[in-house]
Amino acid sequence: MRLSFSYDRGGEDPPSLCTLQLFDASGFRGAAHRFAPEQTIEIDAAHATPGFVPGPIGAGDWMVELDVHSVIARSDGKPNAYSLVVESAAPPGAGAAAAEPITAGPVGVAPRHWLRGELHLHSEHSDGRWTTGEMAERAKARSLDFLFLTDHNTTTGVDILRAQLAGSLSVLPGIELTTYHGHALALGASRWIDWRTGHAGRTANQMAESVRAAGAFFVVAHPDAPPDDVCTGCRWSYADFDPALAHAVEVWGGLWNGSEERNQGCLDLWRDWLNRGLRMTATGATDAHRPEDWDGAVPLTYVEATDASLASVLDALHAGRTYVSSGPALEIQAVGYDGPLARIGESIPKSAARAIEAACASAPVGELRLVAHGEILAKRRIDGEGYLAAAPRASDRWCCAELWSEKGDILLAVTSPIYLT
Repeated sequence: MRLSFSYDRGGEDPPSLCTLQLFDASGFRGAAHRFAPEQTIEIDAAHATPGFVPGPIGAGDWMVELDVHSVIARSDGKPNAYSLVVESAAPPGAGAAAAEPITAGPVGVAPRHWLRGELHLHSEHSDGRWTTGEMAERAKARSLDFLFLTDHNTTTGVDILRAQLAGSLSVLPGIELTTYHGHALALGASRWIDWRTGHAGRTANQMAESVRAAGAFFVVAHPDAPPDDVCTGCRWSYADFDPALAHAVEVWGGLWNGSEERNQGCLDLWRDWLNRGLRMTATGATDAHRPEDWDGAVPLTYVEATDASLASVLDALHAGRTYVSSGPALEIQAVGYDGPLARIGESIPKSAARAIEAACASAPVGELRLVAHGEILAKRRIDGEGYLAAAPRASDRWCCAELWSEKGDILLAVTSPIYLT
């Protein structure tokens, strides 16, 4: 393994100081606590650069940590940049080499924060009953950080809406693939994707693979929508679909008990796929086709991201850093005996988790729940804000937090899971 590292020293006296530490799946593999602004670190089974531990380069997760001790500003005001490239090559004759560059950027990591987003919208570019201009005016008043325009099988409205909002919030491309046997969102898709399952033998699996190949995020939309006589093709009915090809399930659309969605069935399908061992992000949206679809206790998807750019939002969605809410804030984490271990979307060894904790704020009177493997692990009544903790069971493979109304009949918020390995 070779690490090529350089960083901008800024001033000369004193200079900036940035160092590296390296960990493999078992623990510490060395540190380069030295002032050299350009370094090459090499490790193999028998040798290592001073400060690092020789030994096998084993399979598993490795981590390079950049430790920023001090940053001295450059005299020209430009960012202090660093570059880190990690290369791992098999011994001669053992196979092809692999390399994984790490994008260079300013010293330090941009903090993540929760952003409010709308993931499912329609305008006059498909069957929406409002113009992109009307949507733009209403969107400004909703304090959104980003939105995806997902007109049916077309992306023609995205640039128009983006121009009308003029940077007041981030407009991201998307499309709703509107097949005869179910709908899916391709979030991030900026071009047409063939949605015509059945045509020339095309399958739903091939459609999902096309979404992935385009770098987009595949969401099974309103899977338990009313049947064809009410909403033609809206219900997900692909018996041969491989759910491992989906990135997410839209667990909540519109008003929880609204006439156009059957949200409990959508939530149940997501739980069932999680119980099968799949990892799926929870999303929700209004599926708004007209201004009044934004009225009432409708859901938004909150993502923990560095900013509202497409790359940052998609990264958060892929990582499962989401919760869906009609207003309350809801978070979950796993803690060990020495402090926090994992947050929304992350994985931990089950044996390391002392407890799963949930916390909510800005909530009405209701019931806070920890749900593991589709069953209530713990619950308590809350008012305004609340906290709940419970130890996972031996059989639990995932756990999420849910906030329900006082009567337990209306969902107010739900998180993506923490996964227990």
